[in-house]
This record gives sequence, structure tokens and C-alpha cells, in this order.
Amino acid sequence: MKEEEVERLRGLVRDCLSKHLYSSAIFFAEKVAAATSDPADIYMQAQALFLGHQYRRALHLLNSSSIVLRDLRFRYLAAKCLEELKEWHQCLTMLGDAKVDEHGNVNSPKDCSPMYLDKDGEDHEINVRVLFIVHRGI
Repeated sequence: MKEEEVERLRGLVRDCLSKHLYSSAIFFAEKVAAATSDPADIYMQAQALFLGHQYRRALHLLNSSSIVLRDLRFRYLAAKCLEELKEWHQCLTMLGDAKVDEHGNVNSPKDCSPMYLDKDGEDHEINVRVLFIVHRGI
């Protein structure tokens, strides 16, 4: 798939999400993630699933990615899925003792290397690190 087609589909997913058309957003997000395998697109698909109340599918998608343990956004969304499923112990475990650097990146417990995703788009958004710390009660 050409990059311009992928960008058009990403825009379509964002538009569907903004209009609360979650089934359509999920459909198009799956196409984008399958075409690119980009972590940001996988996250977008998981978000669409979460907003469409498909918490188990979103959790499965996040957990099947090795990124969930290294990227705070993935981890937080997985914890939110577990919260909606009322799986409290697993939710707390997911939020567990992560080592977070000053940029909000989680160091991997295996290789201690931080995982970076598309951080440029987050300058105007809420700091997920703050939410992570608040939920952990620190």
C-alpha cells in the first residue's frame, strides 16, 4: 500500500473516532496496522478497539506486541482495558514497578532500553507519565 493511501486511511480513522463511528474506525485501523506494522498504527487500532468497548480485543492486541512493556502509552491503555474488564489485580500488575525516564518512556526490564514512538505529536497532549504515577498512587 502506498504511503499516501496509508495517510488517507489514518485520517479516516481519526475522523471516524471524532464522530464516534467506532466500528468503522476499528475496520480502517485494522487495515492500516496490517499494512504498516508500525507501533503507532497498532496503538491507534488498540485505541479504536477500546473506544468501541472491545476491551479484550484491545488488550490482546496490546499484549501480543512486545512494546506493551516498554512504552507507557501501550501499558496505560492495557491497564485501562483491564480496569474496564474489572480485572483489578492484573491492572495493578500492568501499572506495576516500571522505571520511567524524564520523557515518559518505560525502560524495558529485559534490555533496559527505552522505547520511543511518535513523541512529536504529544507536545500538546496530557502527560501520560503523570497519569501513570497518579494511578499508582505515588
